[in-house]
Amino acid sequence: MLSMANTHLYKPNLVIVISGPSGSGKSSVIDALCEADETLQLSVSATTRNPRPGEVDGVNYHFLSKAEFEEHIQQGSFLEWAEYGDNLYGTLKSEIVSAREAGKDTILEIEVEGSLQIREREKDLTPARSLLIFIIPPSFATLEERLRRRQTESEKELKQRLDIAKSEVLQIEHYDYWVSNPEDEVQQAVNQIQAIITAERSRIDDKLIETINPLLNVDCTD
Repeated sequence: MLSMANTHLYKPNLVIVISGPSGSGKSSVIDALCEADETLQLSVSATTRNPRPGEVDGVNYHFLSKAEFEEHIQQGSFLEWAEYGDNLYGTLKSEIVSAREAGKDTILEIEVEGSLQIREREKDLTPARSLLIFIIPPSFATLEERLRRRQTESEKELKQRLDIAKSEVLQIEHYDYWVSNPEDEVQQAVNQIQAIITAERSRIDDKLIETINPLLNVDCTD
């Protein structure tokens, strides 16, 4: 008798994109998610912005000069890149390859514009596939309070971030799932994302069928 349980079936390699407005708490959620699940590897984004206090190059971001960033663009090194505010952000293709070679799914913390680029360039991810998740704050009042609490932006920059946040939420229709992140309930958001990932890993798609069909054609008679 053919045992499917003992057969190595196709398992998708996921590129899990997590977006949300600045101040939605996505960084805290992603940190807790990666700490709780060793099958996930966080992609380190590249940026031209200056490091904030406590940030480490190669850990929090790959901090690049504008000239270095533009050179990577010319070389085709980015899976996606976008301008946010006055700075450039991007995902190096090498980050996806590194996670895949380690047998892990990749977590990307990127903005909406970059997420939509990944969805449009799905074929570039092969053999991986994308999964887009949007984190929503409880309210814009909560969002503004979180941003003010950080004390990292001027009043002008704060208003700019709030305007950007409103436009980002309008793009949620392009995502696969949404997750709410209320104050002090990070674990709830983490649990919901883990459930989404588990479901996606069990999704029936063409690649799985391609794996199963040859098994069904095996002659099991003596």
